[in-house]
Amino acid sequence: MIEHRKGIAITLALMIAVPAITLIATLHQMIGTGGDGLIRASAVPQPPAPPAPPPAAAQPATPAPSNAQSAKPPSTNQAAAPAATPANASGAAPAASTPTASTPAVPGRSAQDFSASRPDWEGYLRGADPEAGKQLAANGKPGSGVQACVACHGPAGITPTGGIFPNLAGLTSEYLAKQLADFRSGTRVQPLMNTVARALTEQEIGQVAAYYGTLAGPPLHVGEAGGEAARKLDLQGDGARALPACANCHGLRGMGEGPLLPRLAGQSKDYFTDQMMAFRNGSRRNDDVGVMRAFSQRLTDSEIAALAQYYAGPPAPAK
Repeated sequence: MIEHRKGIAITLALMIAVPAITLIATLHQMIGTGGDGLIRASAVPQPPAPPAPPPAAAQPATPAPSNAQSAKPPSTNQAAAPAATPANASGAAPAASTPTASTPAVPGRSAQDFSASRPDWEGYLRGADPEAGKQLAANGKPGSGVQACVACHGPAGITPTGGIFPNLAGLTSEYLAKQLADFRSGTRVQPLMNTVARALTEQEIGQVAAYYGTLAGPPLHVGEAGGEAARKLDLQGDGARALPACANCHGLRGMGEGPLLPRLAGQSKDYFTDQMMAFRNGSRRNDDVGVMRAFSQRLTDSEIAALAQYYAGPPAPAK
């Protein structure tokens, strides 16, 4: 019976002692050597302090020269004495010239390390003059081979002949500046616009974008054509094909949503179709994380045509 009790006591002691030892060792490691727990200030390595300069040797007092001595010019036959330096004077730098030891920087991160980067085109718009952009749009830069913007995009930013030239009126300055910057860098490829954008300075891109951003868009007749299929894609999308409603990004009936999500309402059906096909075949690749490339591949040709007609509105009556 005694041996049995002794065995039980040993077992209980081991059950208590082992976790206690483990806990003590863990706390010692966390507090003494760092880790995920507490960190003592003494455990953080600090840069060594600079050595203290040696005390300057006492210099014998030199009596001030008399007026007669100070007025006497130095002899031309006597070689000029070299200037005293710490090496040839007392062997130590004067105490007054000893730099003050600065407080060592504490290692760590600053708030700027977590700041989001900003695109370059935002700087193009800073302080941009819309009036200067209007003059540039009307006259171009003949010396650089850039024709006037109005030749393709119309005098009020509305393309008179339709076709594959977009209406610029009604688009935001931010969206236009980004597209011109993409044309300039080659992120968006269209030979004519690549040439134009590369001939413009950053300031001129900002001015043109600021000007067109002030213009009202074309008259709206959205939803009067295109049929029920286009209306459903605009308002509801198609969950079975992972197609969100177009209005989620481009606003209800294509009126635009945010500075970088362009207005579709009023664009010609030819331009809309051309851009959707460019997204589908990958020739246009400047969409955010490839969303338009993915959506365009899930739409049928007939749906793209219906959406193009839906946003463009009914054909203009023949004159």
